[in-house]
Amino acid sequence: MNPDGSVRGHLRTNASGANLNREWAPTGDYEAPTLARSPEVFHVLNTMRSTGCDLFIDVHGDEELPHNFFAGAQGVSNWSPQLAKMHTVLATAYQKSNPDFGNLDFNYGNDDDGKANLAIASDSICSRFHCLSVTLEPPFKDTFDRPIPATGWSGDRAGALGASALDALAAVEPFLRKPHFEVDDADLPDWVKPGYVCPKHQEPAWTKKPRAKL
Repeated sequence: MNPDGSVRGHLRTNASGANLNREWAPTGDYEAPTLARSPEVFHVLNTMRSTGCDLFIDVHGDEELPHNFFAGAQGVSNWSPQLAKMHTVLATAYQKSNPDFGNLDFNYGNDDDGKANLAIASDSICSRFHCLSVTLEPPFKDTFDRPIPATGWSGDRAGALGASALDALAAVEPFLRKPHFEVDDADLPDWVKPGYVCPKHQEPAWTKKPRAKL
């Protein structure tokens, strides 16, 4: 999605300095996406308009929080019990498939109804296509749920997390083109609802030990 920015060492911005996770819809007087500033988003979004979208997963990486988690689109105006159910199925299947996708109570906390930032990819796609849309946030550090002090969060663990996504996708696939299935709100966990406030994140115990003096 961002080869020109990545080759310059940018974590998120492209070669022209545009934050590609804030280029998915206009914000006030700011027009986005545009060919001049964010051609990557411009062309991807146009392709999605021509094909449609049933499920969107934007893969990021969080520099601070010691968890793998989904940031959802609970704040979009078209959020529904059906989307909440699919989000729940996707997350719980991922957790069963890979122990590194740990405690589902932890995320960023969810936006209130109607408070989504539509310039963000996952919010914009959910709003535009009425589909399940999430941002997957793996950590840059070790995980609280399954710490491995010898390696921390590693390339091998990241690869295994990617492979496990197929099991999660298989679990949610039967729901994707059935927007009117019945959902019992009582079966939905708090962490999938708009306005959810997650508990304070905790660090793995081994990272809190004082380092030996050299």
